[in-house]
Amino acid sequence: MKQLYKKGDLVHINADLGDTMSHFTKDVDAIVLYSYNEKYSGGMDIDVEHNYCLYIKGQGKSSWYYEHQLKLLESNRLDLLEEWQKDDDEKYKMESDLDWIFANGKKVLTNGSHASIQALAKCFGLNNLWGKSGEGVVWYERATFTLTAAEKFLLEGDKDGWLERCKYLKVWVENKLKERK
Repeated sequence: MKQLYKKGDLVHINADLGDTMSHFTKDVDAIVLYSYNEKYSGGMDIDVEHNYCLYIKGQGKSSWYYEHQLKLLESNRLDLLEEWQKDDDEKYKMESDLDWIFANGKKVLTNGSHASIQALAKCFGLNNLWGKSGEGVVWYERATFTLTAAEKFLLEGDKDGWLERCKYLKVWVENKLKERK
């Protein structure tokens, strides 16, 4: 079965992805980055149901979307991918700025972006919320810890207090990470 979509294709992700993928982003447009067959089969078109890594505007890369969950809108829109990436890079830069984070503390607590939460975590030495394997459950655990630890400081807009608290959190996190090795 030949894959339907190629790198750069603008697709729409179905509104219904099924029960096992109900937590995935859906009913939005995305651009195909690659199929897993294309990237990992050495160029052979293996007879499998193809799944794809997509670039979703405002979210970045997301994997494991199946061919039957996508609809082609336009071929070869790498120009649009570059535009989306530029916009997302600017947004990431803004949302990872500590001054912006503490000026928008309530927003960060209720609907914090990865950029904001990662910036907070870096303050105490946690440089990768995803962990070694890139698992969502690890990200969730670490993001929840970070926001819980920062809550008081975010609500008060107290960046200096947060940075002082991070000196103690850094030692604790270093010890926890050593225990897991």
